[in-house]
Amino acid sequence: MSPRLLLLPLLALAGCVQDSGPIEPYAFVGTWDCGVETFTFTNSTYNNGSDTFPMQSVTRNGRDYILRFADGYSIALAAVTETGMTWVSGASGDQFNCRRVN
Repeated sequence: MSPRLLLLPLLALAGCVQDSGPIEPYAFVGTWDCGVETFTFTNSTYNNGSDTFPMQSVTRNGRDYILRFADGYSIALAAVTETGMTWVSGASGDQFNCRRVN
């Protein structure tokens, strides 16, 4: 069989896959009082109280999430529940205990 024929099913499948960024209804979506500021998350953005950043990817491991942004910046949201979570900066190591306000 020709190598070209072997690639056809993969190319057809690749046409069905979209890289549309984060879209899942994540448990962290909402507004959180993190002590230093009120943070707001949608399925695709993060607002730190003054600036909004589009998420490039979200990785989930149980109740923990890693959110990745442009320029390699990332934050971790640990032990996310309906009422609380821990926010951790991938750059500075800052950590805040947050409670849901909306």
